Amino acid sequence: GNGPREWLESLPPVTRAWFLASIGTTTAASFGLVSPQRLVWVWPLVWHKFELWRLVTPFVFFGGFSFPFLINMFLLVQYSKNYEVSPYDTGAGGATADYVWMLVLGGLALLAGSTWLGIFTPSVALLYMVMYVWTRRNPALPVSLYGFQMRALYLPWALLALNMVIGNSIMVPFMGIVAGHAYYFVLEPLSDVYGVDGLIRTPGFLMQAFDENDGRRAAGAPAARNAGRGFTATAPPGR
Repeated sequence: GNGPREWLESLPPVTRAWFLASIGTTTAASFGLVSPQRLVWVWPLVWHKFELWRLVTPFVFFGGFSFPFLINMFLLVQYSKNYEVSPYDTGAGGATADYVWMLVLGGLALLAGSTWLGIFTPSVALLYMVMYVWTRRNPALPVSLYGFQMRALYLPWALLALNMVIGNSIMVPFMGIVAGHAYYFVLEPLSDVYGVDGLIRTPGFLMQAFDENDGRRAAGAPAARNAGRGFTATAPPGR
């Protein structure tokens, strides 16, 4: 069958975990099981009170149940899934560990940016980072936004512009695009144009932790690169 359980099991492991954690935190906050203030990024509480969960929870908390939340979940599943099946190879052969390392590096950069800019929930920024890197990896794939056809390369900017038009803040998504471009720049232009290689290497412990998936993903990476062809983006994130 094609029920919810089968659909969840069809998602790659990191995407599935990110999606379920986001649903869980939103449900817990919406029903008063946990205060949203316990989930957001507050650097002094991490540094002085050792609230280490705040290194993770700001990336899985997208606010309460709402239409923007649904759009964010749709985009999370779509882009995280498409990128996770064929990420840039930073040492693990284009496998799960490479994707996890990108999320770790991106998350740390976004937390630093959030501290500087006073942002409490950089979850949408991480989502935009993943989307941006996927579009850079698959720039010519056709996508559609509200019926307008475009190359994937332009989609993050189209969504950013749409956010601006409808009056949403673009600071958080733009921060994600900047982080995504920095990651892409180190892996492609810096390597191809300037000959600088190896700045981003997936740690061995991550490759060992995800060893079970690595061989399968590395073997399937070339075929998976076009995953997402024909994807239709229907709406922008609303945060």
